[in-house]
Amino acid sequence: MKLYHAFSLIQSTRLLSGQNPEPFVKVDWVCYLRDEPLISYDQLIENYQDLDQTGKEKQWVLRRANYYLSAEEVDELKRYIAKKYSFSIEVEEVKVPLKVELIPRFDERDITGTIILRDRDEPFPLSVGIIGMISGYRDLIDIRTVGDLLGEIDRRNNI
Repeated sequence: MKLYHAFSLIQSTRLLSGQNPEPFVKVDWVCYLRDEPLISYDQLIENYQDLDQTGKEKQWVLRRANYYLSAEEVDELKRYIAKKYSFSIEVEEVKVPLKVELIPRFDERDITGTIILRDRDEPFPLSVGIIGMISGYRDLIDIRTVGDLLGEIDRRNNI
């Protein structure tokens, strides 16, 4: 099974009403509180058997490893986000098994907000719980026009 990291690059004014000092933010779309891994942990995490069997470190690794999305979840998320928010989503395939040191770490000081994909009283619209974790995106600080942004996306796709 292939796993994916999905994210959006968005002008900060579309989300934060000037709360973020940077012109762009990155929204990492993650599966939040997945009950069961998409594939067994020994296939998902390199040297899984060597992880400390107790304590918070192992729980941290398992929770973060479950952030990644399946192809079906990404497709569902793309359709929903395009319809509801008009955001585009970029997707990167993740190499499995995951190296523990490369599993995403979100520094709470960098996270400026979250996007919950439902209103308070409505049922969750997707088959799994996905949230957006918002952080400042410094790489796009010099981009001023749509052309600049498209050029940067093309540059990244050619790397």
